[in-house]
Amino acid sequence: MYQGHRSMSKSRQQPSTRKAVQQEYRDFMEMEMLVQKAFDRLHQYVEKEQYRGYEFDDFLASPLCRLLSFGNLFLKRVWIQVGERLPINIRPLIGIPKLESTKARGFFAKGALWQYQRSGDPQWLAIAERHLEWLMQNPSTGYPGISWGNHFDFASRGGFFPKGLPTIVWTAHIAESFDLAYQLTGKAQYREVVIQAAQFIVEGLERHSDENGICFAYAPGILNLIHNSNLLGAATLLRAWRYTGDSAQHRLAQQAYQWTIAHMHPDGSWYYGAEPKYRWIDNFHTAYNIDCLMTAVQIVGEEFFPFSIVERAYAFWVKHFFEDDGTPWYYHNRKYPLDIQCAAQAIESFVKLWDVFPDALKRGIAVARWTIRNMQKSNGAFRYRRLRFWRNDLEPIHWGEATMYAALSALLLALQRAYSGKGEMI
Repeated sequence: MYQGHRSMSKSRQQPSTRKAVQQEYRDFMEMEMLVQKAFDRLHQYVEKEQYRGYEFDDFLASPLCRLLSFGNLFLKRVWIQVGERLPINIRPLIGIPKLESTKARGFFAKGALWQYQRSGDPQWLAIAERHLEWLMQNPSTGYPGISWGNHFDFASRGGFFPKGLPTIVWTAHIAESFDLAYQLTGKAQYREVVIQAAQFIVEGLERHSDENGICFAYAPGILNLIHNSNLLGAATLLRAWRYTGDSAQHRLAQQAYQWTIAHMHPDGSWYYGAEPKYRWIDNFHTAYNIDCLMTAVQIVGEEFFPFSIVERAYAFWVKHFFEDDGTPWYYHNRKYPLDIQCAAQAIESFVKLWDVFPDALKRGIAVARWTIRNMQKSNGAFRYRRLRFWRNDLEPIHWGEATMYAALSALLLALQRAYSGKGEMI
């Protein structure tokens, strides 16, 4: 969480204000019980599944789909789209097992760490450290530093990503979990992982360079000009720079932030990427961008850019992606599909942003309430998507379960911090 919670002392409240705050406190307590129950059900589900599962984009894990792709990128992309859009899950029938997911492990670790931070219960720390140990034992191989990729082949308009190819996105998200672990435990091995992840970004990835700055490649050999991945890489470099003082990490991070900020639209939005094939604006990648901007503000203040950049991005995000009841749109101009990662990332980002945007926590609560009511299944898992006329009940282990695990944990920590036991805002 970002530091500097806004406070409201009970002694400064007028009687009518105090009464309203007390009602708000009761509402918060009811919400805490709802979120706690949802988290407990999800935790039981992922424990039962041993933190393995399917993904919406895992069809190339099927030997049959790989065979019928004939090595053709277009056909591989077709199979990914089939897997994403099927209303029923046929994965067991075509040889796709429930797989491990490195990115899921990173989010599960982060969620368990926030539970530990909230409760002080060493069992949560033990759970988190099992995930972190697994990640340290299962990185991608053959690259500088440390990095992580998929457990299955993947194809998109961005190219073909073979199993095990590390990406900047997965590596950055996982590095954030290790950074949190170091902050909470002081164990040097976790700090070292953050530094090694930065080494991968600096030495293992190509960079686009122009008059605006630099953009890091999405993966080794795949130089796609994508904003959220560029900022995630830059944020990781700053996390490492706090520990190393390496001027190259600082310089490259600054150049990456400058490049993406130069592509920001006047209304505070970004396309997914700079190339014509990436001309859309979506919810959770916008949230990634805002989170990364705040990471820079937290570490270097306004050295890289003025805080007004964050304010513009936040204003666009809340205006265009959420209904009054918290329903999270996928695109800025189109409601459907209602996607579980849009919901999960919104909850986590709103919690992180609460320190600087006073309305953010209530917005996160609204998204969480909508998500629990509309996306959680009877078995505790969260479904992949709801569409206008049907729903996709797939239970994606990273895309849905791990991201919601972290999001609900973050919200529970925030709700605990928001009020003291006497109904007083902290």
